Amino acid sequence: MNWHYNPPVRNWFFWGAFICFLAALFWLWLMPKAEIFMQLNQQHSWIGDLFFKYYTYLGDGLFTIILALALFAFGKRKLPALLILTFLFSGLLVQAIKSIEQRPRPGLYFEKTAFVHSVDGVLHKGKNSFPSGHTTTAFATAALLALATQQKRLQLLYLFAALLAGYSRIYLGQHFLDDVVAGMCLGTLSAILLAYLFRNRELD
Repeated sequence: MNWHYNPPVRNWFFWGAFICFLAALFWLWLMPKAEIFMQLNQQHSWIGDLFFKYYTYLGDGLFTIILALALFAFGKRKLPALLILTFLFSGLLVQAIKSIEQRPRPGLYFEKTAFVHSVDGVLHKGKNSFPSGHTTTAFATAALLALATQQKRLQLLYLFAALLAGYSRIYLGQHFLDDVVAGMCLGTLSAILLAYLFRNRELD
């Protein structure tokens, strides 16, 4: 996977993400976030529980680091460096916003948490729901991978993978839709910014 900066305007990942962003905003405008959460969170099954329990780790920083190391081992330089930089940059933004907003997670927001579906009884009850850090990392990673390829199918595959990671946070009862949308924006914009700033630096 060679690094070539492809402007987002030509990339299906970013067009698809933009459409999903508008659709999510429209949904949030139509309905309260708590009602949207219940609709999405209650669509569960034992297969979904098993799948999303592990799939959500695609939004974990450890996955990004392992991916960067794997690409580095295959002789890449620029993409792994950008993956790490974007993860750190977007992560700092997430923590700064969390400290200011302090919005309750679903486990704290709902009085009767028995109605909130969770896996293995894991339901965080802190005030650091907004934005979703896992979603931010997932979209930052996926956006960089999309920028590194000219194949439209791969660009759409990366988008789908990131969207699924975002949905996993709602499925597992950890975040609301607005948390996920904010993470989606932060991750994507962080990737675009750093990719643009380093577009002329040859590290490969």
